[in-house]
Amino acid sequence: MKSPAARWTGRIVRVAIFTALVIWLARQLDWPALREVCYTAIAHPLGIIAGVVLMLLTSLTAALRWRGLLLAQNVALPAGRVMSIFFIGQFFNSFMLGACGGDMARIYYILRDTTARRTETATSVLIDRGIGVFVQILVGCLLIVLEWPLFRAHGAVRTAGLLMLGAGVVALLAGAALLWKNIFERFPLLHRLTAATPLGTRVRRAYEEVFLYRRRPRALAAAFAYSVLNLLIQAAATACLGHSLGLTADFSIYLVFFPIISVLTAIPLTPGSFGVRESLFVLLFQSVGVDAHQAVMLSLLYYATALVWNLAGGIVFLGFSAGAGLNLREELARIRHSRDDNGAAPPAA
Repeated sequence: MKSPAARWTGRIVRVAIFTALVIWLARQLDWPALREVCYTAIAHPLGIIAGVVLMLLTSLTAALRWRGLLLAQNVALPAGRVMSIFFIGQFFNSFMLGACGGDMARIYYILRDTTARRTETATSVLIDRGIGVFVQILVGCLLIVLEWPLFRAHGAVRTAGLLMLGAGVVALLAGAALLWKNIFERFPLLHRLTAATPLGTRVRRAYEEVFLYRRRPRALAAAFAYSVLNLLIQAAATACLGHSLGLTADFSIYLVFFPIISVLTAIPLTPGSFGVRESLFVLLFQSVGVDAHQAVMLSLLYYATALVWNLAGGIVFLGFSAGAGLNLREELARIRHSRDDNGAAPPAA
């Protein structure tokens, strides 16, 4: 648990970063020109519609990836139920600031629907997120190597590429550490230390659940395949949005840049990664001749299309709370309090 001083320090730093990025972007843009770019997008709605549809497919593939990981743990819920819970998590990530994050909401609802072991089932959410990020990093690094002349020719782009390559090294080392050998069996001292407290025991059980996926290669392969498909669809959605803005960049450019943007914006530097995402779109796409105004609008359109379906998760959430006979405030309170639960699953609806 962070101290109040640490929380306030983090907030101040995030606000400072956000302010600096907004000022930088404002100096890059001519507002009448940005308005003209907006009019261009409105005049070509088919690209935006295609982007919205493809963004739905990205959420569905991510939900199916998570369902596969749950099935590997013998948690068999209908696909529709898993998708509903996934969309609620997306809604919380986008609109619920503070203690109620999307992962917490997913854990709460999946445990409310099953009698499976709490720690192991909750770990599926972290594994799902981890695999998605891991695949984006590795695919991004591979594409950076293949397109290295482009990165080498532009300083800011080269820096982003090097950050991704560094993340790739860390991801490979972390993956090897998680799946090579069970560190709790290799180092008995760790086993004794984690067994001393209930929290330590849950940490060990969560780690061992990740480690046991070595024995579930089909589940891992399916999760990796869904992640690659998800990445391809997201890049295609971005390309459709770019087409509505009149961009002529090849699909390969979107495919190269998207993993970088996705991974770097996963770091919570600003609320909703606003400012970070737009700055990355500008820095990267300017290297292939895209105007800064078009790059900013592309970023905003991408964010807006994602919000359409994340907002739909809010409607599902209202249905879940109503089905449990609770008002919105009571349901939020249950989700917040679930993180302090010492082991029992939340009561069934």
